[in-house]
Amino acid sequence: MKNDLRRQFKAKRANIAHKAEKDRLICAHFLSSALYKNAEQILCYSSMGSEPDTFDIIRCAMEDGKKLLLPRCEDKNGNMNFYLIKDVSDLVTGTFGIKEPDIKKCEPVFEFMNALCVVPGLTFDKKGYRLGYGKGYYDRFLEKFTIKSAGLCYNELISESIPADEYDRPVNYIVTDLKIINT
Repeated sequence: MKNDLRRQFKAKRANIAHKAEKDRLICAHFLSSALYKNAEQILCYSSMGSEPDTFDIIRCAMEDGKKLLLPRCEDKNGNMNFYLIKDVSDLVTGTFGIKEPDIKKCEPVFEFMNALCVVPGLTFDKKGYRLGYGKGYYDRFLEKFTIKSAGLCYNELISESIPADEYDRPVNYIVTDLKIINT
């Protein structure tokens, strides 16, 4: 069932109208939020394909003096660590073709204080559950660390309810092109 939903939402997201404008609005809502302003550490992912664009969030976090951390998939068993990024040149193409920290240049971080984790997803429901890509990286990370989390999603892809298993971890907030939803 989840795989069918993944296919449906990937297709819907690939056909989002006015994507660049909606990406700008998602970024503006995120950057103007108290969530962002009050966080010292921003754990963000490097977007790819039809995902909401995170480049401006990454750039602004560095410009604003936040400690910017990006994930690196350490293996195919769902283990992921976050590394401190000081410049976009610290990123290399890694697992799944995603830009991730170069371990020769970046240090892993295992303590998170006053942190906000930006979480990818194909869709989110109003309780904060998400449909990700099925590997469980973020669910494992959010289970291990108690940290505020926010998903980025186009408003038209918000679902009333999606199937959730016992290991699924909901996000605390969803940032869309129209609003921020407190779950």
